[in-house]
Amino acid sequence: MKTLSFILLSSLLCTSLTAQPPSNEWEDPTIIDRNKEAARSQFILYDTAEKAMTGEATESAYYKSLNGDWKFHLVKTPSDRPRDFYKTDLDDSDWSLIRVPSNWEVEGYDIPIYTNIIYPFPKNPPYIDQEYNPVGSYRKEFTVPETWDNKEVILHFGSISGYARVFVNGNEVGMTKAAKTPAEFDITSYLNSGKNLLAVQVYRWHDGRYVEDQDFWRLSGIERDVYLQVMPKTAIWDYSLTAGLDESYTDGEFSMNVMLRNFDGASSDRTTVNLEIFGPDGNGILSLTKHHSDTNSPMTFSHTFKNVEKWSGETPTLYRYTIKIPGSQAVSGKFGFREVEIKNAQLMVNGKPITVKGVNLHEHHGTLGHVPDRETTLQDFKLMKQNNINAVRMSHYPHGIELYELADEFGMYIVEEANIEIHAMGAALQGPFDESVHPAYLEEWAPGLMDRIHRMYERTKNHSSIIIWSMGNESGNGPVFYEAYDWLKAQDETRPVQFEQAGQNRNTDIVAPMYPGMNYMKEYAADDSQT
Repeated sequence: MKTLSFILLSSLLCTSLTAQPPSNEWEDPTIIDRNKEAARSQFILYDTAEKAMTGEATESAYYKSLNGDWKFHLVKTPSDRPRDFYKTDLDDSDWSLIRVPSNWEVEGYDIPIYTNIIYPFPKNPPYIDQEYNPVGSYRKEFTVPETWDNKEVILHFGSISGYARVFVNGNEVGMTKAAKTPAEFDITSYLNSGKNLLAVQVYRWHDGRYVEDQDFWRLSGIERDVYLQVMPKTAIWDYSLTAGLDESYTDGEFSMNVMLRNFDGASSDRTTVNLEIFGPDGNGILSLTKHHSDTNSPMTFSHTFKNVEKWSGETPTLYRYTIKIPGSQAVSGKFGFREVEIKNAQLMVNGKPITVKGVNLHEHHGTLGHVPDRETTLQDFKLMKQNNINAVRMSHYPHGIELYELADEFGMYIVEEANIEIHAMGAALQGPFDESVHPAYLEEWAPGLMDRIHRMYERTKNHSSIIIWSMGNESGNGPVFYEAYDWLKAQDETRPVQFEQAGQNRNTDIVAPMYPGMNYMKEYAADDSQT
């Protein structure tokens, strides 16, 4: 019988911080991922604009969910893992079933661990004690429709919590480490006609866990939606939009960059792209068409709308867009016109100072663990609004994409935060620590930390509810966070960036101290030397 146990972790012995060459890639921070697609906005591609406007992924002929029951096998240590888990002729008849998405600890396997600051394994970055490092192996059979011939197929994982290797039909297609943002792989060349096998092996602990040290339940597995997204050989691959206001906060200034992607064998002929904008009443108010042949550069649309209805926490008015390649594909979403500024030391939306009445929110469900649940988020937002809460900080990682869609609709101000916390190695402004062993100050960790910030930004950059970017929590303020601040400011001139660990250094637009005392706040408010 499977048993489910809970451990409140209060202490853990630390091993010496020794310098030794990594022997496994799950203990090597210089290996971030493998064959993983670059970060981009998260959306579903549809075969028609009409279907895209429904917002129902299952309506798309280009979408196939892989959620549901998967074969599952768990061992306590990597040395015991099935090394042939990916083979097509493996007999998995004695494996258990697990639902996906889920965290295996709340499905009756392994132990859910709650800890704050102290790592749930001996501290010796980037190494992991292998006496207890559970490994979960997953297998799922699926078929692809014949209508997907001559198209590209992207495998999407919304989040895998753990170090994961991904195989299709016995061939490795890639590897990922970072949780809480999507991992996508182009699996087109690995597919068979008819039946196919997807196999994933997930290690609970790995080097990336040293920078995922949040105060919450430590859970593992394939925890967000898994699906296949088919794309024509010339496809809408990414886009970014801005919808601000003019100096009088009256007219809406809209701009959108659309990036196409030509997959192998695609024609280089000019592609026609149409953008349509619909007002809050659902009626079309703009239609622009352009022709494009250079997929190495974005296609830019821009327009000024007179006397727009503005988006704010009190009036979350939304417009709709559709991007389509006629007769081929379409994307649709919603946005609001709003201007976010800091003026005279005040955070302002649409030219008016706002009072932030906010909360921190972990992605946690009483029985589902870290699996996003739209209905629970909907109830949370209703309760928040009823109690005059108008802002939510994603503590301390990007949440499921459903949350941002609801925040756009409810008028909830969002502080979007990267999946970075390195608390047990030391936090700035909280006492001394050894920078010589701290990931935030070491060159070999910097690319992985930057990747987490890049992926946070790219995934949710088109959501109007996000008014502030946050680079992480209690992580130290090493050189990488100055580089990341500069990168974010170069990418997005429309939102401020905050970093609690920066204090009053240059790499934050907002001073956001952790648990400030009353005397500190009085002194800060009275200090005329700081703006």
